[in-house]
Amino acid sequence: MFELNDTHRMVQDMFRQYMMNEIEPIIDDIEDGKIPLFEPLRKMVETLGIRSQMDALDLSKPLRGDSPEKRRPDPDDPLQGMEVVAGNLLIKEMSRVSPGAAMSFGVCTGLAGGTILAKGTVEQKEAFGRPLMKLDKIGAWCLTEPGAGSDALGSMRTTALEDGDHYVLNGSKTFITNGPVADIFVVYAKLDRGGAGKEIQNFIVLREDAGLSTGTPFQKMGMKASQTSEVFFDDCRIPKDRLIGGETAAKSRDHVKEGLSNERSAIPTIALGIIERCFEIAVGYAKERVQFGRPLIEFQLIRNRLARMYVAMENVRNLFLRTMQQAIFGGQTKLDVCMGKLYCAEMATWVANEAIAILGGYGYMREYVVERLARDAKLLEIGAGTAEMQIITMGEELATTWKP
Repeated sequence: MFELNDTHRMVQDMFRQYMMNEIEPIIDDIEDGKIPLFEPLRKMVETLGIRSQMDALDLSKPLRGDSPEKRRPDPDDPLQGMEVVAGNLLIKEMSRVSPGAAMSFGVCTGLAGGTILAKGTVEQKEAFGRPLMKLDKIGAWCLTEPGAGSDALGSMRTTALEDGDHYVLNGSKTFITNGPVADIFVVYAKLDRGGAGKEIQNFIVLREDAGLSTGTPFQKMGMKASQTSEVFFDDCRIPKDRLIGGETAAKSRDHVKEGLSNERSAIPTIALGIIERCFEIAVGYAKERVQFGRPLIEFQLIRNRLARMYVAMENVRNLFLRTMQQAIFGGQTKLDVCMGKLYCAEMATWVANEAIAILGGYGYMREYVVERLARDAKLLEIGAGTAEMQIITMGEELATTWKP
């Protein structure tokens, strides 16, 4: 089993200290709209050295080697896979303070920026990918449509019509993270070349492109640090060199499914951050809060809640570590992704609600944090594919590909 080493823990402690000192004190102002989220996040990437790392990245080369020699575990190399570990630890520690901030950051760098760096041409990586990774630009990843939620591919209506040296996009997307503030939109659409078939491709659309507009931010139950809106395309003309990967791009749905898999693989990371913080707050409160002449933690019913929360936390931690191991060394299956997404999302919601129950009336108050984490956790069960879709997909995989 992959485990964090001393170097990883040092990085984790650095991230945790930064989040608690710099983000925690202003998170209410961010959620209330008094401070734009990406202002402190840009300071974060500068302070933590992420900007300098992105500046030094050679985008003409693959991000990670795929040869077996490079993917073989090396116990003597504490830095092996560090880019994967550090990225996940950053999102986890951010999620302990604000899952909404983690989601916006992850969509910008992991989904929008990551898609361009993984699939784009060198020119696209330089012009659009690197600025997203450094937060010089804000990115949005546009897949979901008003009539295409769980059936994101089959019910897609957004089209990109080939017209000379341009593509013309028409359609709309909804529930788009960073939609109101994004500069660069990675948009999935059915490419129409005038023939019978329409393969799904992804395109780079810019805020200033004529024909693109965004709706007013949605008022949501949770994830309030992250702004969400509709995105509209009304005869939106973009140059042909904005087709991600160029004309040699994959002409299948595989790259779309890969994007969905990447989104779902992030759920254990966010969930673990939520669960860790909720558990720590609940234990601390149970030790300090005195009722009937003794601390709450001496009551068996409270201990029962905490014990089960701990079991959930350790299970999610193991899935988090396993997901990182598979990202570094390979071997992740569709069954793994859906299992991790389903279980970790449900446990994040459950643990957060248990923490509220232990804190009682205080747990319902904003200042005790678990209220925010519980609201934010619920989206993990809905976004990136509902629990029902994970179960359906897992059932198909078990019936067709799984072997004991």
